[in-house]
Amino acid sequence: MVPGIRRAVSEIRENYDSIDWWRNRVFVPYVVGTLTRLHPAYPGYDEAVRVMDEDWDTLVVLDACRADFFETVADVEMFDEYRRVVSLGSHSSEWMRRNFGEREFGDTVYVSANPHTALVAGDCFHEVVELWEREFDDEAGVVLPETVVDAAIAANEEYPHKRLIVHFMQPHGPFVGSDVDDPSENEAAHWRAYTENLEYGLSYALDLSRTLPGRSVITADHGRLYSTGLKRSLGLYAHKARLRFPELVVVPWAAIDGERRTISTGETSEATGVRVEERLRQLGYR
Repeated sequence: MVPGIRRAVSEIRENYDSIDWWRNRVFVPYVVGTLTRLHPAYPGYDEAVRVMDEDWDTLVVLDACRADFFETVADVEMFDEYRRVVSLGSHSSEWMRRNFGEREFGDTVYVSANPHTALVAGDCFHEVVELWEREFDDEAGVVLPETVVDAAIAANEEYPHKRLIVHFMQPHGPFVGSDVDDPSENEAAHWRAYTENLEYGLSYALDLSRTLPGRSVITADHGRLYSTGLKRSLGLYAHKARLRFPELVVVPWAAIDGERRTISTGETSEATGVRVEERLRQLGYR
C-alpha cells in the first residue's frame, strides 16, 4: 500500500467516531476549502507569492501574522518597500510544503521556532537550526523571540554567504504573558493578546532586520481567523489548511534594504528533530 494511503487509512481507523476529527480533517479543508478556492472573491494560489523566488537576503517570518494587524502596530512608512501579498498557505505546513517541498536550497539556512520545518521541509536547506526542539521555553510554551534573534545572528556569523529564513512563532499562540487562548470565551481579549504578542515579536524582528547585512523582508506564513457561534462550531477558526479566506492568506511584505551580501550555494542537510509531535501539541497544532 502507498505510504500516504496507509497513513490515511490508519488515521481514519483511529478517529472514525470523532466528530471533531471529521470536521477539522475532512469538512473544513476539503469541503469548505474547495469552496473558498473556487470562489472568485477569495485569493487563489496562482496569485500567491513564492518566497524563494523573491529578492531578499534574510526572510523574517512572523507566524500567523495578518497584514491588517501588522499595519496597525507597525509604521509601514519606515520600510523601504511595503505591500500586502498573498500566501501559498493558510497553515504553516501548507505554506512550507508549497514553498519548499521536494526542492533543494543549498544557499539557505533556516532558523526555525516552528516544528513544521523539520516535519515538512527538513531536508530542503543547507542547514535547519531547530530552535523548537532545543530552545523551547516550557514556561511560556513557545520559543521566545529573543532566543530566535540570538540564533539568527549566530547563524549569520557561521554562514555569512547564505540566505537566512528566520521563523518566529509570534504572534501565534501561546500568547506570551497572557492566559487568553480560547476566543469563544472572550474574543476581544483574544484580539488584544494577539496584538500584544505581535508587538512583542515584531520589535525583535525589526531589530534583527536592521542588524543583519543585506536586504531583509518581514512577512508571515499565514494569517489568523477568529470566529464564534456557528462558524466556530463548523471549525472555521484559527488557521486550517487549504482555506483561502483573506484573513488567512493576506500577509505583510515589508522590506528593509542594506548592503547586499554575496550568496553561495552548497549541499543540503537533513533536520534531526525527534520531538516534533510533542512540540506541535504544545503549540496547539494537534
